[in-house]
Amino acid sequence: MPLKVDQLIERDGPACVWCGREPWRRDLTLEHVVPRSRGGHATPENAVVACRSCNRRRGSKPVDAYVRDLLREGANVNVTVLRETLSRLARSERRAHRDAAARQLRRLESV
Repeated sequence: MPLKVDQLIERDGPACVWCGREPWRRDLTLEHVVPRSRGGHATPENAVVACRSCNRRRGSKPVDAYVRDLLREGANVNVTVLRETLSRLARSERRAHRDAAARQLRRLESV
């Protein structure tokens, strides 16, 4: 069964994890925390809600690098949801997810 944005909204809320805005539902997308280009998969533990512009802008940047950029710009990043997501990923059966999550959690400690 494919992962749906509505499931993520139910779990994490309707705001973009990166900028904190609550756009129209059609402007929200599934964001891979570990990008597919870096070994990420479309699983519930590797997904959060993001607005289309933030999703496109992030590309495949690591979570911590993108969070730091956004915080410098004054964005309302939901670091709590990101930490919860990375904690779930750290328990994933997929090694790529576990390893990436552990690295990102360590780097987010200073944020």
